[in-house]
Amino acid sequence: MESKKVNFLAYFYISKIEMREKEREKERLKKKSKVILKRVVKRRKELGLSQWDLGELLNLSPSGYFKVETGKTKLDTIRLLEILEKLEISAEDFFKDFK
Repeated sequence: MESKKVNFLAYFYISKIEMREKEREKERLKKKSKVILKRVVKRRKELGLSQWDLGELLNLSPSGYFKVETGKTKLDTIRLLEILEKLEISAEDFFKDFK
């Protein structure tokens, strides 16, 4: 009976450690995502485009684009490539020096 208790506790602590590691990884990726979104905003502003303008170019409502730019809506690769195309920058140039 005692060994079952020890096994359960070991499993519990290992699971807890794995959950913490997953959370750390998720936070790391969120930080990278914010860097990408900041680059999009910077490039948009360099071109003198408002959120409204870029949303319109992408056939998104103003609130739809706002949600993308602020990270409230997840940005998939197709949408990111569309944005980069409208911002007249290649993916290679956009991600240059990205860590």
